[in-house]
Amino acid sequence: MNTLKLRLLGFVLLALTLSAPQRVLASDDAQGTAQRIGQLEQRKTRLQDINAIKRLQRAYGYYLDKGLWDDAAQLFATDGSIEVGLDGVYRGQTRVRQYLRSLGTGRNGLPAGQLNEHLQLMPVITLSADGQSARGTWRDLIMAGQLGKDAYWSEGPFENSYVKQNGVWKISQLHWFQTLYVPYAGGWAQHGDSNGGHFAGAGMKPDAPTTVAYKTWPSAYTPPFHFRGAAPIVPVAPAPVTDTSPVALTRRSAQLAADVQQLVDQNDIENLQRIYGFYIDKSQWAQAVSLFTDDAEFEIAGVGVFRGKARIAAYFAALGPDGKLEGKLYDNMQLQPIVHVAADGQSAQGRWHLFTQRAIAGVEHEWGTGIYENDYARQDGVWKIRKLRLYPTMITSYGDGWGKTSLARSSFEPALTPDAPPRVARSTFDAVFVTPFHYPHPVKQSRLPVAKPATPVAAEALSAQLDGIERHLARVEDVSSIENLQMRYGYYLATLLWDDLAALFDDNGTIEIAQRGVYVGKASVRRNLNLYGQAGLDDGVLHNHMQYQPVITVAEDGQSAKLRSRAFSMMGNAGKSGQWMGGIYENEFIKVNGVWKFRRDQQINTYFAPYDVGWKELKQRPAPGITDSNPPDRPPSMLFEMYPKNFLPPYHYRNPVTGR
Repeated sequence: MNTLKLRLLGFVLLALTLSAPQRVLASDDAQGTAQRIGQLEQRKTRLQDINAIKRLQRAYGYYLDKGLWDDAAQLFATDGSIEVGLDGVYRGQTRVRQYLRSLGTGRNGLPAGQLNEHLQLMPVITLSADGQSARGTWRDLIMAGQLGKDAYWSEGPFENSYVKQNGVWKISQLHWFQTLYVPYAGGWAQHGDSNGGHFAGAGMKPDAPTTVAYKTWPSAYTPPFHFRGAAPIVPVAPAPVTDTSPVALTRRSAQLAADVQQLVDQNDIENLQRIYGFYIDKSQWAQAVSLFTDDAEFEIAGVGVFRGKARIAAYFAALGPDGKLEGKLYDNMQLQPIVHVAADGQSAQGRWHLFTQRAIAGVEHEWGTGIYENDYARQDGVWKIRKLRLYPTMITSYGDGWGKTSLARSSFEPALTPDAPPRVARSTFDAVFVTPFHYPHPVKQSRLPVAKPATPVAAEALSAQLDGIERHLARVEDVSSIENLQMRYGYYLATLLWDDLAALFDDNGTIEIAQRGVYVGKASVRRNLNLYGQAGLDDGVLHNHMQYQPVITVAEDGQSAKLRSRAFSMMGNAGKSGQWMGGIYENEFIKVNGVWKFRRDQQINTYFAPYDVGWKELKQRPAPGITDSNPPDRPPSMLFEMYPKNFLPPYHYRNPVTGR
């Protein structure tokens, strides 16, 4: 998607307006144009609302990371409520604040050594018809504990409600369903939940009992996903507009073009950062460096600052040869984006969560998390990374976990002298540090106005401008719909809702997982799913499959699309075994009667690792292959090897900067 198209179109239209005879809009034309603008404005506003809700929930996670309980509480409506696990319901912003504070020390902030990472993943957002309320499903992946004392894995989905008050989105009801909360040592194979779904102390009585009673791990529970079987939402008609003068229509069209361009820019920047992560995963250093401006800065807290592309390239080269994959795992997941584009459209800032899995076979393996606060610049119509600032939060050896060890820097960090010392000497959780936010609190910020030209545009030029706006708007809508579709797939996969999952496919769609072969057609897709167990969760079975970091490319005609995303799974059986799975999706989609469906679902596994082994001593094994009792319709479309050997799944997209 060319992010300069709308801006260039504006200049072309202005030139046409000044040089060609203008046809003034007739009254009928003006009314029709006003109605068209109104419909486009409504579609644009719905996308802005979806983005605002995503920022809201992601901000909630960032505040919980650092124990900023008061900031988190202010994200709620005055009469909002919170329900976490089986603690019951706390109603009203004051009670929400009290409850959140009770999860910490009773005051804002975390003490040194406390880890409280809350990664907000897999959004499925559904707006109401009137655009004044919404439902949202999210996955919360949690790493918690106290250095020198304990460490826990936790995860589970949110089913939340949101409300728009005076133009600002707030949390109306937050409800988190606990899937598990288990000690790091031994994980879910050796332990049931440590807290039984309860976090609040005896002195923190709820205002109402829990709304849904369920048992936590090793019991299994499927939350009431709001999108399951939901009917399509039909937006209400746009409000009638009385002012149809050429000046008014020109102003509205210009504002609409600027707003849609911001939506396009945000998508482009999110793709840029996610693509950077995929390049880093596979040691494609030259590709990664090409995403930076010539005067870029690359900074890691506790390490230092590297200035300019040559020095950034030297940093990556010090990590090892370009493209060297065998015996190396270097997954650097780019998650939880909050991106803001400047009013002039030439710069932007973004906050991201980093989640890392790094290993060298036979040498070391480690976990890591951190926060990016990045700057971006548009150069020659292309977005690039201007400043990458990484603030590591947790770095620990896989064998120890964060309850035992907090490393000041990764064992994979190269011994390369930086160009300048780090601005922050230490950001890891053994100290008290909050990564600065580039944005104000989400319920307090206001969107900057965009200049509105008053010079009327000729009828033909205005119509052409609206055509361009509609094309760009449709592509942003497509990206939003495909992301929702992929995330719904993930929730159905995690809860073994096979019929719901198969319904997401086109009649001629295919599924290919690992090297089991290709299953063709919706009936075969459903048959393939039987390979992973009977429909529905059973007690003692963990099958969580997370989907994130999507890079979505929609075809010019808007009828097909491709997606690359990451898979990360926590799997196993209580009392028997636990297992990690990491992988890549390269999927294709088709629009059928205006609805996006899976045309091809393909997962290429990076690793399968037993929980009690990890990656350092992981033995080579093949990916799951063909099952004779449930054979595919076609053999595997590609052969690959998993870590500690490695494989680079082909990209469906070109480098967004170089076009390679």
